[in-house]
Amino acid sequence: MTQHDAEERPPIVVRHAKIDLRNSGTKGTEGLKESPVAIPRYWWGDDPFRTHFFNALSSTFPFGEAFFVRSVRYYADRVTDPKLQQEIRAFAGQEGQHSRIHDAHVDLLIEQGYGALAARNRFIDRIMRWHNRETPRFSLAVTAALEHLTAILARQLLLNPGNHVDEMDPSMARLWRWHALEESEHKSVAFDVMVAAEIPRWMRNGAMALNTFGLTLETLERMIYLFYKDGRLFDGRTWMAGWRFLFGRGGFLRGVGRDYRAWYRADFHPEEIDDREMIARFAPRVTAEVSA
Repeated sequence: MTQHDAEERPPIVVRHAKIDLRNSGTKGTEGLKESPVAIPRYWWGDDPFRTHFFNALSSTFPFGEAFFVRSVRYYADRVTDPKLQQEIRAFAGQEGQHSRIHDAHVDLLIEQGYGALAARNRFIDRIMRWHNRETPRFSLAVTAALEHLTAILARQLLLNPGNHVDEMDPSMARLWRWHALEESEHKSVAFDVMVAAEIPRWMRNGAMALNTFGLTLETLERMIYLFYKDGRLFDGRTWMAGWRFLFGRGGFLRGVGRDYRAWYRADFHPEEIDDREMIARFAPRVTAEVSA
């Protein structure tokens, strides 16, 4: 399937998610500061690394999703295809919902004692707004690149049998299944707007290279802070377990290289990675989960 097969793409559905991060019915982790909310501190199978890897990613989403929407909307007037115009509106609707729920997750983390995340996010949000104003072309290339990365992670989250989302706290499992599904649904929107805006390939590839490094560094820095606050920064067992989770047999990041490298090809389009069967399989469950 190529970008010209727009009629074959799954629809982009804006689900107004009802995910309550204060009401999962589970308890805090013994020996650490109790949160006033029900989500446990280590909500993924009581595993500090898995939990904080996704806490770190999640904490970047509120300002990141807003940046994506501004980047795409800036060039919406370049788009003449009415279907892509409709997809831009649905993309903005989905990303707005993601920002709202991940903002609630950041609030949860602050209540659990990780207060520096709030100041960090305000600082980066100001930088992102500056980029939208001053470098709109590069901002759109960055958005398309990061949408490709998040689509890769979404696929791993939903399909990798070694990383069971069902082992998460129920509220968090609903959050990540929902976000992963919708990232897969709208993965091509920013790319197609980038094509309409005639962003050159060198900028597209540079954006991917720089932001692969930048997102990795930002996630690692946030994890270091989270582990430091927990007194686990120098816990070798935690880091070794994390290495196995990411890169061991069946690891979360094992096998993603081909899809990542495809971005740099001149003829690449996100829809060549066919997620239609995956979306059809998970959409009914996710829609039911977040609508209850």
